[in-house]
Amino acid sequence: MKIIFDSNVILSALITQGLSYRVFDICIDKHQLFISSWIINEVLTILDTKMHTPKAEIERVKVFFDTIFNKINPKGDLSNICRDIDDNNILLLARSIMADLIITGDNDLLSLNNHLNTKIISPRQFIENYYKPD
Repeated sequence: MKIIFDSNVILSALITQGLSYRVFDICIDKHQLFISSWIINEVLTILDTKMHTPKAEIERVKVFFDTIFNKINPKGDLSNICRDIDDNNILLLARSIMADLIITGDNDLLSLNNHLNTKIISPRQFIENYYKPD
């Protein structure tokens, strides 16, 4: 499956060993993961300005992104579907790659349930509906 993680799930996975981390770990091994410059910049900015992460750790996150994700710079017009305008960047990426899933904790995105042919789900919904243990 083609999967996009919203920045809030990525940050949670990087910081805690909870559900987002587990979902992220499962998806790394079994699915194609996509990210855009917009998501990368948002995550790195939050790590730097709000969480005061050391520069060396931020550099490690950049390398991790380059290793794990397919980086896409989506083309096309940004839709105006979400209440939070920034969330439209996630939808643009999903539309560009014809993503199967967006995994997010953002209620504005979750309230959409889907966008075109992309399902929008929480990490818990991924475990309940998409994870099949080997």
